[in-house]
Amino acid sequence: MPFPEHIAAVLDHYRVPADTKAALYDLYVSMGDEVLEVFSELAEGVVASKLSPDDTLTIRERVVERYLTRSHPQWLEHKPTPSFWHPRELEGRASGLVVPLATVSNGILLLGRNAHFGGRAGTISFDIVASSLDDAIAIGKAVGQQHTMPGSVGETSGTLDVPGSIAMIWEVQPNVYKPSGDRNRAIAKIYRKHRNWHVDTLTAALRWLHAQNAMTFVLRGDALAPTHEVNPQKPVSETIASHHDRTVAEAASALSATLVAPANDEEFLLLESSVMNHALRKHVLQHGAESAMWRVAF
Repeated sequence: MPFPEHIAAVLDHYRVPADTKAALYDLYVSMGDEVLEVFSELAEGVVASKLSPDDTLTIRERVVERYLTRSHPQWLEHKPTPSFWHPRELEGRASGLVVPLATVSNGILLLGRNAHFGGRAGTISFDIVASSLDDAIAIGKAVGQQHTMPGSVGETSGTLDVPGSIAMIWEVQPNVYKPSGDRNRAIAKIYRKHRNWHVDTLTAALRWLHAQNAMTFVLRGDALAPTHEVNPQKPVSETIASHHDRTVAEAASALSATLVAPANDEEFLLLESSVMNHALRKHVLQHGAESAMWRVAF
């Protein structure tokens, strides 16, 4: 898809190379107009025709700092803001929504609606962003997946089918890699304050969905690979699957909930809903919902 006409005209006028425009467009679709503002600052004083895709690599970090500097004070005041990641189907022109739910001991609990990297419609995500703006910025710039909210060590994400009142939790994933050696050394002390992010965000997600009276399903560890694995060189390990199941069990226990196999009529409702991606739907059709997920019973 092309840039908006007026933006494309400027890039063409300055003869920005095609591969650089492609890299810039991908960032623009994911993060919106601020990408172009930062790029214009980076390009100031240089020959635009010599800019390479590598010159776009620092854009995300700069946008993260601007976004958090602007949004973090709003969250502390329990005010909603636009999301960092933009729904891809809107091509950078509009963002999702971030709603502060509560202030907790180690940060701000946030609900993201259509705020997940990749832009799938109907997504929900739960993050606990560091209370300190400086800490949040440091986390937001750290090396990792960074799929949801900048300033959050890790997140729980899923899909909510509002008309059907059905939800699927399909990801409990770190936003940043655990500090080890030189990797993410700058956030080592901050990370220790947030080391229980996985249980905290999943518990928050299940509690919120229960309050919405949503029938809630959570992916089993064994189903992570058929649902998410797109790169054979980076398989979902048995260790990851085991840790995922342990996290689900801990969160359910914290809420005095039980994990049960989906009934036949519930599987039908799942297949009629929009909560599963194509890969998971295919798996359920072949092997049944019981092999892929639990229903959370309160």
